[in-house]
Amino acid sequence: MAPTAAQTSPRYDRLHFVLGQSDRGEAAIMKDSLHARGIQRVADCGASTDRLFGALDGEIVDLLVYDFDLLRDRFVEAMQMVRRKSRGQNPFVLILATVADSDVETVRSLVKGGVDDLIRRPVTGQRLLESIGGLMDHRKPFVVANDYVGPTRRSTRRAEPPDPRSLMRVPNTMRSRAIDQVSEEEIRRMVDTAVATLRDRQLVACGAQVERLSRQLRDTYRAAADAPERIETVRGLLHKLEVAADDLYGRCQGTEFERVGELAKMVLALTQRIDRGSVGRAGTEVQLLGKLTEAIHRALAVERDSVAVMRDIASAIARFTRNE
Repeated sequence: MAPTAAQTSPRYDRLHFVLGQSDRGEAAIMKDSLHARGIQRVADCGASTDRLFGALDGEIVDLLVYDFDLLRDRFVEAMQMVRRKSRGQNPFVLILATVADSDVETVRSLVKGGVDDLIRRPVTGQRLLESIGGLMDHRKPFVVANDYVGPTRRSTRRAEPPDPRSLMRVPNTMRSRAIDQVSEEEIRRMVDTAVATLRDRQLVACGAQVERLSRQLRDTYRAAADAPERIETVRGLLHKLEVAADDLYGRCQGTEFERVGELAKMVLALTQRIDRGSVGRAGTEVQLLGKLTEAIHRALAVERDSVAVMRDIASAIARFTRNE
């Protein structure tokens, strides 16, 4: 079969890029290379995170080329805000990081941030275009976990196949616009549909985290009765569980899982009750917490038709926590 016109003539003029670089000379080289390829819509956000988020909030951006040195310690937080859709219209935007020094700690931060590729500085126009071409041709699926959203880093050399439930296929709007000639309306629908799936996966991940922390708390609480030095570990787990439950509660608001959110509030009440008491005297609360978080996880990940009984469970737990 002969290649179509779309396959032989990508529409680079449709692409939307955002560029943030610490070296203005390198930024100029990048923009010149992009313009020469026909990529005219390049928003330069400089070193300002406000301008970065403003550019991503304004439209569905296909590619973000950002210098790690502009943020360093704040890089992971900023990129994960994009990936979790706290900022920006497209959490699936391709992220190409530029780095002056690709040491182990820097690469670890790039991985945690959820970048798709990295380029060592100084960046040449040829290397930039090569990376763009590779990202346009292939997109890794996303992992959605309670502490990370972004491309999977799983090695293809591993013998065991990945759990398909842990991976999510995401849009590659750069390819859709330039090669597949997808309309703007359909790109919007693709992104919106994927965002709904992302939010759902995040809910499931939060539910799993709450249950996992509850199990850790149960095991550590038992040990603390005979080992007082573990009391601080118990306190730490209670704090983590409170944070996770509060996050879950917020995510449930305005969704079909508001009743699960009520259970998350009950988790908060129980953790506070345990925290106020003496270690070794809240065994009932710890066991109840385990049952409650298990119900949350199952309601989100396994038995979604069971959400109708969540209000009754929440009422029962509320009555218990009021009985001092």
